[in-house]
Amino acid sequence: MMLVSGDGKLARALVNLSSDDLQVIKLPKKVMDITDEYEVSETIKRYMTQPNYPKYFVHTAALTKPMSINDRNPIMSLSTNIVGTANVAKICHKYGIKFIYISTDFVYDSIDGVDEDSGLKPSNNYGWSKLGGECVTKLIPESLILRCSLCDIPFRHKVAFDDVYRNSIIHSDVAKIILKVKDEIGVINIGDKYQSVYNFVSQYQEVNKASGVNIAPSLSLNTEKLEKLINE
Repeated sequence: MMLVSGDGKLARALVNLSSDDLQVIKLPKKVMDITDEYEVSETIKRYMTQPNYPKYFVHTAALTKPMSINDRNPIMSLSTNIVGTANVAKICHKYGIKFIYISTDFVYDSIDGVDEDSGLKPSNNYGWSKLGGECVTKLIPESLILRCSLCDIPFRHKVAFDDVYRNSIIHSDVAKIILKVKDEIGVINIGDKYQSVYNFVSQYQEVNKASGVNIAPSLSLNTEKLEKLINE
């Protein structure tokens, strides 16, 4: 069994991949509020009493959209993305559940070809909060951090930047990758082809072009580690 926190696109995509070999169950906020340590403990404990108890926990729940909410409400950001992560990580460690943390490429400095050992320097509060969650995860033995360049499709905006480049990837593709690398430990970059945000989004829907060089940084992910693991 695999438990997944949250009710976002990635959590739903993982549930869609649930099978007889690996049942995937999502725990939305109404079932388990990650900011409530007691509720987290009691919820996971209930699953541990089942014959097919959980062996993996994918932590997708986070204060994410809009990203600027982490700037407007830093305490909520801290409570959700750092303390909430700690609440889940502690209970997973207690029961020997593999803890898989969904992070972001926004933890990196804005340079080209960043690999898993590159310097970390978030450009906004969202990135800092996710890096805080990574610090929590690093304390949990045998854990896995996935730094994803996720992009929402359908795209939430009327324009997409044609001068900001990233390794954008859709949630359903990340979900498939998670199931392939779930037994790995350490840190793995997850992204698709390096291209402008506009080019990526326009593959799925019509959107207008806009300049974003003064709004969002470009960043090129080195995904060689992921490619080697998937192609083994």
